[in-house]
Amino acid sequence: MTMDLTEEDEFLIMGCDGIWDVFRSQNAVNFAHGKLQQHNDPAACCKELVDEAIKRKSGDNLSVVVVCFNYQLCAASCPNNSKASSTEEYIWLRELQGFLDSLAD
Repeated sequence: MTMDLTEEDEFLIMGCDGIWDVFRSQNAVNFAHGKLQQHNDPAACCKELVDEAIKRKSGDNLSVVVVCFNYQLCAASCPNNSKASSTEEYIWLRELQGFLDSLAD
C-alpha cells in the first residue's frame, strides 16, 4: 500500500498484533498524539504504548515503532520541551525525512 503524506500527517504507528488487540486505531493515534505533545519523544511514546497495552492485558507480542514525519510540526506541538531542540534528534529526523523524500522520487 502506498499513501501520499499531507501536512496534517504528523506520525505513523507501526505495531504488532499485541498492540492492536487492545487499541483501536484511533485510540492509539489519540494516545500517541497526547504523549508526543507532552514530551515529543517517539521512543518514550513507544514505551508508553507498550506499557499501556500491558495494563490493558494484551496477551500477545508487543512491538511498536512511532515515526514522526515532520520535525517542525512535532516540535511546534511541544514548544517547551528541551528534547525537541536536541541536535542529535534533529539530525536523525532530518535523515529520516531525506529517506522518506527519496522514497517519493
